[in-house]
Amino acid sequence: MHVKVSERTMAFLLEEAEAAGLLKPLDLADKVPELLRQAKEGDAEAQFELAVAYTGHMGVPRDLSKAFKWCKRAAKQGIAEAQYTLGRMYMAGRGTTRDYTKGAKWFRNAANQGYAHAQVSLGTLLLNGLGVPLDYEEAAKWMSSAANKGDPDGQYNLGGMYMTGTGLPEDGREAILWLRRAAEQDHVEAQALLGRMLIFGQGGAPEPKEAEKWFRRAAEADSPGGQFGLALLYYLGQGVPRNLDTAIEWGEKAADQDHREGTCLLGRLLLERETQEDLTKALKLFQDGADKGHPESMFYLGIMLAGGGGIEVDHPKGYMWMTLASVLVHPSNERFMSAINESLELSQTRMSEEDMERGREMAWEWQRKMHGDKGHQVIV
Repeated sequence: MHVKVSERTMAFLLEEAEAAGLLKPLDLADKVPELLRQAKEGDAEAQFELAVAYTGHMGVPRDLSKAFKWCKRAAKQGIAEAQYTLGRMYMAGRGTTRDYTKGAKWFRNAANQGYAHAQVSLGTLLLNGLGVPLDYEEAAKWMSSAANKGDPDGQYNLGGMYMTGTGLPEDGREAILWLRRAAEQDHVEAQALLGRMLIFGQGGAPEPKEAEKWFRRAAEADSPGGQFGLALLYYLGQGVPRNLDTAIEWGEKAADQDHREGTCLLGRLLLERETQEDLTKALKLFQDGADKGHPESMFYLGIMLAGGGGIEVDHPKGYMWMTLASVLVHPSNERFMSAINESLELSQTRMSEEDMERGREMAWEWQRKMHGDKGHQVIV
């Protein structure tokens, strides 16, 4: 009788699964001789279980080249889970040379058999043009198939695609439907994204209490998106009583995990307390975010440097960061773009032409450093 190995247990072949602690303590060492005999005789299930054994987590010395060899043999015999696992081994370069095209091929083989995890993985490759041509419509097809099988990753991705109109018509209600299904299965990214849609009324009227529920569940699972969401709610006083100190506590948790929006929000919250220590911390937070290309952080850093307010004024740098924010902000964010343009216009009445020209030059230099000759052209 073969050892039953769940599809989730097979995720140990991925490095991220090892870090997430998804491995189960099975001991196959005593069964290897019999599995090896059966595998050599062409038993596909035995071949796959032998691949499991050779990963080194089942009481058998680790040998990824043997794991790859037996996994490939099982995959060629049509075992969908083996095909999916072989695809992941190619993608990660585990036991073989990394090859995204071959990884995509095996994901497709498993996906065609209805294997939901492979459908999600193939959809992800199609969304990014990795190992396959970029194809949003086909990605939507595979995400939808996985989502309808109850796969939470498929549901989360499908919800995100409906939210952004990627490969599907933009539809906030459908986005919320699928994100909620994933969130109810404790998918923390879905919980955080669902909270965001609910607080901003995407797909219907704003629902701050419901948003708070999902943000909190995600935050308590250590999701930086959930922590950012709670910080925002406590700052706005929506769904919860307004409390600046509590907002800062959640903002610090998100910032500690390098969440760009959380880092910027924390900076804004600290500005409200107006102590010199908080101003200094806010400046550093905005600088960190700006250095990583976050437009909102660039904007607030530019405002601080151009206006002073307890810190040393630097007009050229202030103009530089505001200019970069205006170039890098997403065109759909009309409110933020308007605020940037107003600040630039105000700065032009307070700065010398020399300072503004130096700011433009520094903005162009920053873009060249970050993007080379393909950088955006700064227009002011």
